[in-house]
Amino acid sequence: MDEQVALIEHACAVFENPSNQAAHQEASATLLAFRNSAAPIGVCQHVLQSSSSEQAKFQAAVTLRDAAVRQWATMSRDDQRALRGYVLHYVLRHTSKQSDLVQKQLTGTVAVLLKRGWVDESPQERHAFFSEVESTVSGTSDAAARRTGIEMLEAVVSEFAPSTASPLGLPWEQHDRCRRSLQQDYLHTFYHHAATIAGETAPAATQGQDQGVCSACLSLMAAVLTWDFRPGNGRAAYLGTRPTSDSLQVQPGPSWRGLLLGPDSCPWLHPLLAHLHNQPDSVLAQRARQLVVLLCSLTGDIFPKEQHLQQSQQQAGISSSSSMRNEHLRGLVQMVWVWVPDPQAAVHQAAANEEAFLLDACRALNAAASVHRLSGFDTAAPGDGTNPGILAHLASLTQACIGAGGLEQGDEGGWAADAVDILLDAWVELLQVTAARGQGSGGVVSGRAHDAVGAVFQALLEAALRDAAAGAFEDEEEDEGKGGAGSARDEWLTRVAVLGRAAPLLALPLLSNLIVHRQQQVAHSMTAGKEDGSVAMEELCLVLRLAAHVLADPGEGETPLMPLSMAHASTASASAGQADVVEATSNALLGVAGMSLDPTLGPIMSPRVLEAAVWAIGRWADTYLLSEEELSPAMSQAFGPAGNGPSVLAALVQVAGTLLGGQAGEVELHTAVCTRLLSVLVRRRHVSHRLVQLQPWHNLAGAFAQQAAALTGLSAKVQRALACCLCQAATGLADNAQRDQYINHLLQNIAGEVSSLASRADLASIAERPDVMQRATALLECLRGAAQGTSPDAQQPLFSVCAGVMEPLLALQKAYRQHEPVVCLLLKLAGDVVEAHVSYLPAGDAHIMCHWVLHLLQTYSSYNKGRRSVQTAASLRQDAVGESYRDLRALLKLLTHLTQRDLIDFGSTEEETGAGAANGAGQAVDVAQLVFLGLDILIPLISLELLGYPKLCLLYFQLLAYMMEVYPEKVAALTSQQLQTLLHTLEFGIASSEPEAVQSALEALAALAKFDYQSKQAGKSGLQAGAGEGLLGRFLEVLMRRLLLDSGAGELTGLAADALLPLILAHPQAYQHIGEQLLAEQKDAGLRSVLTSALTKVMSANGLCHSLDRNNKKVFRDNLGAFVVDARSIVRVR
Repeated sequence: MDEQVALIEHACAVFENPSNQAAHQEASATLLAFRNSAAPIGVCQHVLQSSSSEQAKFQAAVTLRDAAVRQWATMSRDDQRALRGYVLHYVLRHTSKQSDLVQKQLTGTVAVLLKRGWVDESPQERHAFFSEVESTVSGTSDAAARRTGIEMLEAVVSEFAPSTASPLGLPWEQHDRCRRSLQQDYLHTFYHHAATIAGETAPAATQGQDQGVCSACLSLMAAVLTWDFRPGNGRAAYLGTRPTSDSLQVQPGPSWRGLLLGPDSCPWLHPLLAHLHNQPDSVLAQRARQLVVLLCSLTGDIFPKEQHLQQSQQQAGISSSSSMRNEHLRGLVQMVWVWVPDPQAAVHQAAANEEAFLLDACRALNAAASVHRLSGFDTAAPGDGTNPGILAHLASLTQACIGAGGLEQGDEGGWAADAVDILLDAWVELLQVTAARGQGSGGVVSGRAHDAVGAVFQALLEAALRDAAAGAFEDEEEDEGKGGAGSARDEWLTRVAVLGRAAPLLALPLLSNLIVHRQQQVAHSMTAGKEDGSVAMEELCLVLRLAAHVLADPGEGETPLMPLSMAHASTASASAGQADVVEATSNALLGVAGMSLDPTLGPIMSPRVLEAAVWAIGRWADTYLLSEEELSPAMSQAFGPAGNGPSVLAALVQVAGTLLGGQAGEVELHTAVCTRLLSVLVRRRHVSHRLVQLQPWHNLAGAFAQQAAALTGLSAKVQRALACCLCQAATGLADNAQRDQYINHLLQNIAGEVSSLASRADLASIAERPDVMQRATALLECLRGAAQGTSPDAQQPLFSVCAGVMEPLLALQKAYRQHEPVVCLLLKLAGDVVEAHVSYLPAGDAHIMCHWVLHLLQTYSSYNKGRRSVQTAASLRQDAVGESYRDLRALLKLLTHLTQRDLIDFGSTEEETGAGAANGAGQAVDVAQLVFLGLDILIPLISLELLGYPKLCLLYFQLLAYMMEVYPEKVAALTSQQLQTLLHTLEFGIASSEPEAVQSALEALAALAKFDYQSKQAGKSGLQAGAGEGLLGRFLEVLMRRLLLDSGAGELTGLAADALLPLILAHPQAYQHIGEQLLAEQKDAGLRSVLTSALTKVMSANGLCHSLDRNNKKVFRDNLGAFVVDARSIVRVR
């Protein structure tokens, strides 16, 4: 064994010197062979005991941990306890004789071994282990050993927490049992133990004489507080890292009240922080501040309900002047203010690269804000003549950080930007909770809170204006305002708007005055021609968007209501006899949009300003224009149905028409007009009813119907959005006759032009001309928009238009068969038509639609569009997202839409069938067969390279899962080659790294395996494709090896069980063969014996029978979980 130790030491020494590449590779192979050897535990112990090489000890510690987990199932209970005891005592007795890296690895090994055997041990055995640790630590005068014992407890907490657990190959249920057991029986004791020792060692720690014991205690206390205190069973993701303390809410429950909130909970913490004030970057100071941040995050049932506390205090004759929550917050605030007693001084200190105190103070305040109310903050530290109070101090700190450049573009990622971001979160948390609870008149604050919020809002706005002005002359990226940058900007404005809503009587006049002033500056710069208006334009864009955020909520998925704070501001303005501040700000927004109608200013207005104005007006109109909800008298008169609302609506439509026809080439502006403004105006029926009666709307609809040059010059996608809005407005018409007339007028010329183009004799020769191709694309996009704008009221006339162009569309498909963008567009159009109409069509029309889709697919198949080589796929990986494999994605979406309604049996009468035939529908179409025809086209084109794209992969496996579950007999009837290809893609799905794709692939396999087994039980042949037993049987090996070998396969056990049970029942010989293979791979007789027992129990333990009923599936799932736990430790080799 000494020779092996020498070999390992030599390999470690060579491995650290990579200059000799051959020797380095040989050393790496030696160490890897040592780690994967069959029984290395004895060698590892000998290395730890006898080697003087820290690198060799580290390799031995890592190998010992892996081998112990791998061999655990084959070890006796005595051997397991002996190994754990050996590592425990070795760690405690060698604290000062080895490196921290080796010590940490061995400490983690103890925790892993404890958890691995946790569920098999009695409570007495677990208690004995911790008692041994405690007695060993308490009975020694060696501070290093005491620190190691604390670190070991922290390693246990980390290992038992789901977010930081090691991948031991255990099912989720076993991890969760360990978590619940430790939480219930030991966490409280761990924290109390650490707090007690920390208090004892804190004085020595400030002098650096405790050898890190106090710091270790603080780290253990923080680990306990970051625990996910979930009652009962629950799932949490294996994130691999502990949640950050500044985003965590600590909810330990009432049983922790005395430990965390009592007067003697941590009396030593405040003095410790005071002593460490001059050591901000020391480990001890950092951990102490982290503990304060976590204590600021305490919330939930640990605080008694206020009414219960008051009753208890009254019964005991105690004054109820302050709640336990407020007392807790007051004590923490006192500790935090020690870090930043003077905001300006704290900022100057941070600028000198000593930002630790400032940032931790911000995190603590943010944590407290997330769990305490604004009123609680104010009550905890209201201030006096010498102390400004917590809210004023928080406002001063925020202003100081903003003044230090926290909003400047060049400071992203700097301490000032981080501090402002954290403090803004704190304000948002405080004010949103206030608004949600209905406090302060819908979130409007008063008194000290109003002054503080108003000061911060004004500081943020002024800094944002400075930043906008600074960026006015920078080069703009082409994608500015889109994607991540646009989302981040709007997210920031949303947070700032929370402060504006809390102080609307200050914020709204400020915003409206800024809008009017900057508007005047822009107008003057354009008319005078001498001044550069770039700065004013940038500032105006910013203020427009911020004002819209303050005034209105986004209308995503629901009808937005007037915010309560805005209603309060309107009422307060009226009560004071002043102009309505909400109305004034609304008029300011409308005034900027109205500049486009000015014959002098409109043609030369900045498209960027107009785009911001359109966005803001769209958001505003969704809430206030012609609102059916009750508004203030002034707002109702200005924008309500009985007031000036219809005139404002007409003006907005006129603005939209002017911008679409007068700002050539401004695609982003045109897109905003259609998707942000017009889409809002047609969203509700009562607004559409007034809309379709307006002359400006008739003008816009007429221009579209006549395909006026100004509108045909728009981009194809904008034309689609415009068509969608125009068709949606049909819901505002009174009866079917009017809707029919409106839709036919709107789309008649477009349908006619499609038919005319498709019928041209020279189409084949002119189809590739750029102007013809551009026009064909625009026409198809208009039809897509019409389909997307389909409503139940207007469905019939819209389908009539679609039906009239179905044959011409097939002709266009043939003409453009070599032009992929047009082919893809046709498939997308078909998908939109099916999605829009499939739920409403009677039998005859449904047959017409299905026959059209059938011919579309047949034509697509005949030209074999989409077939790509691996080389082509590789080159297309460099294309923009959304351009690669567009036709295949469009085809998958079309097939998916067809499955949304079971159209196989329409329940049609003979009369309906005859009507369908008369309309050209012919014989009934089996929609399932239609989908399988699409799959028949798709499957040869799908490659593993194509499935590497997540969107395509997910669509494909979701469709397969549905079809195999609903129509397994049709899957079984596929040709041998088709079925082989389909199952090959299923293998890819099961091996995918995308969880949703894996789930869909397993659901598909389970459905097919169930059909196969039930068919055989009924005396039928089951899955027939010429491959017999091996066709599905091979999936047994695929699933088994993934469950046993993959690191992240523990979560798949439940999903895989539903597929494995019918597979094993239908293919017992294949299961037996896999078992024989697994056993043959094991050379050790003991391992083979354990594995044989585990394989046998899968199909025999707990009364499992040959059935697919619910109870039997549950039993099999439990059996499979137990098998995976035992077998992974044997089969898996790292």
